[in-house]
Parts: sequence; structure tokens; C-alpha cells
Amino acid sequence: MSDAIARIETEVAMLLRLADRNRRTGDELEHALDRSAYLLLRLLTERGPTNVNALAGLLRLDPSTVTRQLLAMEADGLVRRGRDPQDGRGTLVTATDDGARALTTTRAARAEVYADVLEGWTDADRSTLADLLARLNADLDLRSRRRSARGVATPPVRSPSGSPT
Repeated sequence: MSDAIARIETEVAMLLRLADRNRRTGDELEHALDRSAYLLLRLLTERGPTNVNALAGLLRLDPSTVTRQLLAMEADGLVRRGRDPQDGRGTLVTATDDGARALTTTRAARAEVYADVLEGWTDADRSTLADLLARLNADLDLRSRRRSARGVATPPVRSPSGSPT
């Protein structure tokens, strides 16, 4: 393994640990949505009403995992499910007003944390980081898709609490 690859692997592991610690200990994130609800609400507010299979595909998760998360979100009043007018057998999920407000609050809190963390960075450095993170995510997703296409099992990723990431 090259030195750069070893450093990247270690830094990504540390990034995930520190991000989780900040989420658990930061006052501004105390009432923030968990990662699964955050990502699902982001998709629903951007795309509008969406069926479970489409959400699962976008998040690269098993539909049953997404269904369980949506049921918890529905119980919390963040989403509602209804019949798909195009296909009466299907179900569409929609963000509620409470869900949209929770998303807005969480996005603002997360932005506050990253604005504070990156305060000393130049706009160019922030932009470079955003571009490289997007590239890393895309390449991680591509690797997973290639492995799935070859028949290599890639189970849904779950956080330590069991929720999808």
C-alpha cells in the first residue's frame, strides 16, 4: 500500500469518527436529524414525492432498510406515505412541513459547524475540498456498483446503531 493510500484510509476513518463525535457532542447538532433521515429528507425535498425503490436506489440501500427508516420518520411526523396516482399499487413518500422544517434546521446547524471548522480556509480551498469529496463519493459508489455487477456481495452499509448510512 502506498503512503498516500495509507494516509487517505486513516484520514477518512478519522473524519468519520470526528464527524460523529461532533454530531453527538455539539450543542448546535443536539436536535439535528440523524444521517439517514437527513439524507432521505434532502432527496424528498429536492425531488418531491418519491417511491421507496427510487429512494433506495439513490441511496444505494436495500428497499427494506429504507422502508424501516421511513416508518420511523412517519411516526415522527417527518414524512407521509400515500398512493401513487400513476400506479395505485405503489406508494409515494412526501416530506411533511415538519420534515422540511427539521431539514432546514439541521442543514443550518451542520453549515454552522462546517463554517466554524473551515473559517481559516480560503474559498478556493473550500471549493477544492468540496470537489474532491464529491469525486471520492462518486468513485466509492462506482466501485460498489462494479462489484455488484460482477456478483461480489456488497451489503447495505449500516451505522453502528443499525440505521442505514
